[in-house]
Amino acid sequence: MKFTLLIIDDEKNIRDGLAANFELEDYNVKTASSGEEGIELISKGDIDLVITDLRMPGISGEEVLKHVATETPGIPVIILTGHGSIDAAVDAMRHGAYDFLTKPLNLDQLGIIVKRALESREMKLEHQELKKSVESKAAFKGMIGKSPAMQKIQETITKAAASKASVLITGESGVGKEVVARAVHELSNRKDKNMVDVHCAALSETLLESELFGHEKGAFTGADHLQKGRFERAHGSTIFLDEIGEINQNVQIKILRVLAEKKFERVGGEQTINVDVRVVAATNKNLEEEIKAGRFREDLYYRLNVIHIHVPPLRERKSDLPLLMSSFLATFNEENGKSIKGFDNKAKSAMNRYDWPGNIRELRNCVESAVVMCSGDEITLDDLPPNVSSNNGEDTIQIPFGTTLDAAERIVIEQNLAANKNNKTKTAEILGIGRKTLQRKLAEWGIEESDGTESEE
Repeated sequence: MKFTLLIIDDEKNIRDGLAANFELEDYNVKTASSGEEGIELISKGDIDLVITDLRMPGISGEEVLKHVATETPGIPVIILTGHGSIDAAVDAMRHGAYDFLTKPLNLDQLGIIVKRALESREMKLEHQELKKSVESKAAFKGMIGKSPAMQKIQETITKAAASKASVLITGESGVGKEVVARAVHELSNRKDKNMVDVHCAALSETLLESELFGHEKGAFTGADHLQKGRFERAHGSTIFLDEIGEINQNVQIKILRVLAEKKFERVGGEQTINVDVRVVAATNKNLEEEIKAGRFREDLYYRLNVIHIHVPPLRERKSDLPLLMSSFLATFNEENGKSIKGFDNKAKSAMNRYDWPGNIRELRNCVESAVVMCSGDEITLDDLPPNVSSNNGEDTIQIPFGTTLDAAERIVIEQNLAANKNNKTKTAEILGIGRKTLQRKLAEWGIEESDGTESEE
């Protein structure tokens, strides 16, 4: 990595001399003749270290240091000073300067300080990247799947999380909208505070307004004390409004005001409360159709829909099915003290054929039920719920749109193998491939050992 240094000094000879010296050391060097010019260059980015004179006309080195500490923390600042200003340089150290050096300068000593400071900065940057990677993996832990649709969603979440923009998550019931909302929060700079959840469909109109905005004592019958609302409790954090399409027009107007003005009043109160809240909303309704029907405000829709994330139903991303099944199997094995190895081919085929109208939630329940019912080391067709096990027809193979070639190949091989009762020779002949090729592919997928004894009848 080639580092960029910024040298700020009102004395041209010192400025040019230092630049020439560090360019010989293979650094990129930028120079500024004043604190004002230096701050302008820092604001443009790409500066890894600042060397600044302490005493300059206009903006001093101390003010440059304060600017760096506030606007671009992490960039080391080295102070240059005369003998008469050593006390001021020491004070600058207390305010965040990396080190100081007195004039006339010892270039070798300055070079050592610069090298040490940049090594420290590089380590901190690597640590930050590692921390981001760990946080990203943790945030996406509940989002199982490698389909193009899921990769696109994770990419959008990563970009959205860094902003303050409102997010609208759409999709059928059970697709995992709350998991997406939590990932947005966990990757944001608000992650140190808990996300506040509101399930709008579970509350009546009166209760919802009170829950969202709070109420004053005596605001209505039974309001015997002041209560803070969810928006107030979410100050500095994220509020997740699940099933936003279920709220009435009166509450919609109040939410619109919070989004537009960042303020509201409690029910029965006159005091205006200012809040800094990031709003993430979700719905399984088509809000554009709700707007046409006069049930949802268009202005609120556009305030919410700054960033739109659509979570596709499971039937449109069945290439993720094996990963989801495996993950849920591991979870329920542990919960039930079992060690079931997997699903036999007929069970896999039936689960792949099923459309999963309840999406991820239904799949989770299905696997939990199958684990409880299974008495062997593999889940069979008989262990599955009837509505799923009935999808065991062997005359067709369903491959959904968006399935990758590798995933489609696996579906074709697994379902043919199941239809041929695990006879690999017959399956290879039907598929027009060699038996060794079939065995190799099964081994790559980790299926070889779990298929049981092969029938060659």
